[in-house]
Amino acid sequence: MRFSNRHSSCIYSKIMKNFFAKLFASVFGLGYIPLGPGTWGTLGAYAAWFFMGGFPLFNYLVLLIILTLFSILVSHQAGRAYRVKDSQHIVIDEVCGFFVTMFAIPHSALWGLAGFILFRVFDIWKPFPIRLSEKLPGGIGVVADDVFAGVYACIILNIVSVII
Repeated sequence: MRFSNRHSSCIYSKIMKNFFAKLFASVFGLGYIPLGPGTWGTLGAYAAWFFMGGFPLFNYLVLLIILTLFSILVSHQAGRAYRVKDSQHIVIDEVCGFFVTMFAIPHSALWGLAGFILFRVFDIWKPFPIRLSEKLPGGIGVVADDVFAGVYACIILNIVSVII
């Protein structure tokens, strides 16, 4: 009888762990929208970034670090739950990449749109070394390519913002 209760509790715990991993990894279901779930995830990130308003740079950096670590953990667990390392339903990595893109960028709808487009271009294109980073293990590999795509887009946006 004890084994049965402990076993049931363990199964329930695993189900809940997988449920929350999928919930967060899909950014509350955005990853289940057909036709480009990554774009939908980035659109969700754009909305969150826009409605957050301009954060002080240090606070934004702290948020970005926490988001990146959380994304790695959630992506790893969701990959195990989906039984695919980088399921198309996992879009929290796009959120992370978009937030990297918008680091130190002026807060406006136009800059956000430019960041959205640049991030999606680099995320889809995956120039060197972005494609290589996908081969990293577990959640690190899932998130790293989006972080690098965000870095590329961020560099371009920062150069443009200085010129303008």
